Amino acid sequence: MSEFNFSNYRRLVIKVGSSLLVDDSGVFNISWLNNLADDIADLFNNGHEILIVSSGAIAI
Repeated sequence: MSEFNFSNYRRLVIKVGSSLLVDDSGVFNISWLNNLADDIADLFNNGHEILIVSSGAIAI
């Protein structure tokens, strides 16, 4: 799969499903969250406005 070119967009909405936040045993997926935070920081530092949304569901 090719990478998406975000440079054409100023404002980005990132929807994080609850199943991404926790693993199969119900433990927070810290490694994934750290990677997401790094990616969001990179986008923000490159001039993007970031909005993060979640369904509010509980996956544990």
